This record gives sequence, structure tokens and C-alpha cells, in this order.
Amino acid sequence: MGWMFWKTSDQETGLPGPKSMPQAVGSYLVTHESMSPDLVWHLKTVSIPRPGDKNVFDIRVYASNEAESKGVKVINYHSLDNHPAVVMFDGWYNKETHAVGKLKG
Repeated sequence: MGWMFWKTSDQETGLPGPKSMPQAVGSYLVTHESMSPDLVWHLKTVSIPRPGDKNVFDIRVYASNEAESKGVKVINYHSLDNHPAVVMFDGWYNKETHAVGKLKG
């Protein structure tokens, strides 16, 4: 039997769940996106690794209370695919160089 009832399909994807704001991303949002520092440090992020570069991640920033009020359960990066109104910033982050940028689109 190949049943692994203790693993959910979300765990099998291997994507990280919601996390606190990385320092470099928060600083970018304040300085380049003109977001309030009081707001930024209460936001959450979800990310997905970029193929071919172990240090670069696509990252989405959202307010957990807003997502919850709209009935969006954020488990990982793909949880926000169909809920762009909840995403406050869609960008990328290099965890080695701490570079941050906005995704085109």
C-alpha cells in the first residue's frame, strides 16, 4: 500500500508555507514601492524557487488578515494564483545577494 495519509498534497509539493517578511524585501517595499513601514512588517510572504538558480525565489507579499477575510486559505505560493487582489507585491528575491525586484506583468 502506498498510502501516506499523514502527508497532504500540499506537503508533497515541497513548497514553503507563509513566512515573515525577509529584511531585504521589507526594505524594498518601503523604499521602492512607498509602502508604510508600519504596514510592511506585519505582512506575510510565500515563495517558490526559480528553476536553475537555488538562490532566487519568486515571492508574493500579502496581508494575512485580508486573505482570511476574503476566504483565501494561504498554504503556499500557488494559493494566491487565483486571488491577485490579495497580493500586495509580486516579485523576486535573491537570498544570497539580498537583491529584490518586481515581476513584470
